[in-house]
Amino acid sequence: MDSTIQHEFVSSRSCLTNLLETLEKWSEYLDSGHGLNVVYLHYRKAFDAVPHDRLLTVVLQVGISGKESNWMKAFL
Repeated sequence: MDSTIQHEFVSSRSCLTNLLETLEKWSEYLDSGHGLNVVYLHYRKAFDAVPHDRLLTVVLQVGISGKESNWMKAFL
């Protein structure tokens, strides 16, 4: 992994610095005229509290399919 993008367990970097850098990159992308879609997942809540087959069913029902749903299935 590229150490310049690592934030966890690195001195003077945190979840906040990760979010700020991400926001900066998104802003640059949008300012250049591109579109952007973002999905936030809270893994602990989603994957620990809900049966995996039910979660995957909901994921498909809300229209998440293809590579994204395959990634979630492999992750689970």
